[in-house]
Amino acid sequence: MRTMLNTGSSSAGRRPARTTWTAVAVAALTAAGLSACGSSATSGGSDGGVTNAKGVELATAAVESHVRVLDSFKAPGGEITGLDKFRGGTIAYVPITLKATYFQAQLEQITAAAALLGMKVQVCDAQAQPTVATQCLNQAVAAKSAGIITDSLPFALARNAYTAAADAGIPVVASDVSDPLPPALAGKVVTTDNGQDVGARLMADAIIADSGGDANVLFVNTTSTSTTKRSSDAVLDEFKTQCPGCKVTTAAWESTAVQKVPTTVSVALNSHPEIDYVFVSYDQPASPPAIQGMQLSGRADKLKLVGYGSDVTAMQRLANGTQLADVAVDPALVAWNNTDRLLRMMAGTEIPEQTAYTIPRRIFNKSNINSVNGRSVDDFKSGAWFTDGSFRKTYAQLWGAN
Repeated sequence: MRTMLNTGSSSAGRRPARTTWTAVAVAALTAAGLSACGSSATSGGSDGGVTNAKGVELATAAVESHVRVLDSFKAPGGEITGLDKFRGGTIAYVPITLKATYFQAQLEQITAAAALLGMKVQVCDAQAQPTVATQCLNQAVAAKSAGIITDSLPFALARNAYTAAADAGIPVVASDVSDPLPPALAGKVVTTDNGQDVGARLMADAIIADSGGDANVLFVNTTSTSTTKRSSDAVLDEFKTQCPGCKVTTAAWESTAVQKVPTTVSVALNSHPEIDYVFVSYDQPASPPAIQGMQLSGRADKLKLVGYGSDVTAMQRLANGTQLADVAVDPALVAWNNTDRLLRMMAGTEIPEQTAYTIPRRIFNKSNINSVNGRSVDDFKSGAWFTDGSFRKTYAQLWGAN
């Protein structure tokens, strides 16, 4: 199924601010397969949108502004008092799945942050299953946790358990959840938006800039959750708005049949031999099978790959020149941001606006790949790929833990 659309009518004014991503990280929600039906959006003519030259200029500037390590950090709010009473308490961490490195990093960093206050962290892997997610939240309530941080765990997956935690008076931070807040949770649960759609636009920008505004792209995407759908829509809008000369064919992966991914990608590439870029959301779990599909097509050496999530294997591909670019958000600072929000809830103090919290995202490409120290999992988890780590000292001071 191939639909041709004129995409030149969008205004450049729709372009969102680029100051606020994750992981990322909701790739874990989708265990991955591809639908056999893709669609195509072809840009043609400006019709009030940007010209190719202007789009390339904007895309290039966006990429260049995200290649460096963040070397400064501004506190999101004032100091928090009264945290001593929580010493010895427990914070529950409930990620959608611990299989993803991003969530493992979140766990390590929340644990390190909590330790500054003499608190422990109890993790429960929701395993992307409603029954398990419910059990995890109920377990946190039964244990009288001082607070709960969930990660990429939609309200629909465990609505009653979320409500039970809130009704028990336990502060809850729902990280990277873009679903509307249910009325029963209003004023009791704080949601965060780590800007996956912003990171997704950056990867589209990397392609626009590299191609000079003349890319033919296979977009291997997912719309399984509200967050991933918004990211996918952002990519298509970025090409539509910024690249009148670009063409995008989508191959959507859903919740099952990962074994079909290589074949579906191969068929798409052979059906559209003009494709020269493959953009995969997300590195895990979709990049490995998508790469298989590229190889099956016999055209892998003629295709430029971009990814989203920046796992270690992606860094290795960048280093050896088999991948053009990748983008990720810093899991370490996101974890400390979420801990700060939770501590403010626990202490009964006002939580700063979303925009007050720094969320570093970085594009990795040939210009900076050698600066990623060792390209190791530990470096990713510590946030060393993204910042100078100064946020830790600032947060310790805010929490009275220094």
